[in-house]
Amino acid sequence: MDAIVIDDRISYIEATEDPLSADIGIIHCNGVIWLYDVGSDERRIASLQGEYNVVLSHFHQDHAGNFGKIGIRTLYVSKETYAHLRQGTIVSTDLYEGDLHVFPIPSSHAKGCLGLEVGGKYAFVGDALYGREKNGRYVYNAQLLKEEIEVLRKLQAPLLLVSHCKGLIRRKDEVIAELNEIYQGRVKGEPLIEIKPQWRD
Repeated sequence: MDAIVIDDRISYIEATEDPLSADIGIIHCNGVIWLYDVGSDERRIASLQGEYNVVLSHFHQDHAGNFGKIGIRTLYVSKETYAHLRQGTIVSTDLYEGDLHVFPIPSSHAKGCLGLEVGGKYAFVGDALYGREKNGRYVYNAQLLKEEIEVLRKLQAPLLLVSHCKGLIRRKDEVIAELNEIYQGRVKGEPLIEIKPQWRD
């Protein structure tokens, strides 16, 4: 499967809908290749030979299903993903490797999401921007959404790489504005916010 090139360090293998399989980020850092997520469609990983440092954004099948089918040198996971896989180094606070930054990101989509910032220019965020799907709508936890916005604001990267989003790249300022708009729609005393799906094609 041909990777789509973003710049001289970053490329990705595009997500699919049938079967549902997340985008797979490929990052070069000091002679080591990192993967952000591994997808679930085995055809997407056929070209990935050798061993990789892997960051799993979260434990959902479309992001982690190919785990165990590729060579892994070092695996970074949240404690929630560790509970599913029983393997990996748990990341619970900011972790830096060269100019790579692995960070926890609060999310209504799944507990224990991790992001990966590359060179202060791009940040992979997986599905963290999405709410939990319920009856064709997204449901956000208002407190988690507020915390997520703060995490995004603190990132150096002006561009976010959002899984399942056509073209993958979104401007951080636009994303924060949209998340803020969702947050402003909360009802006092109600912990949850429901909206129609956005971003995802």
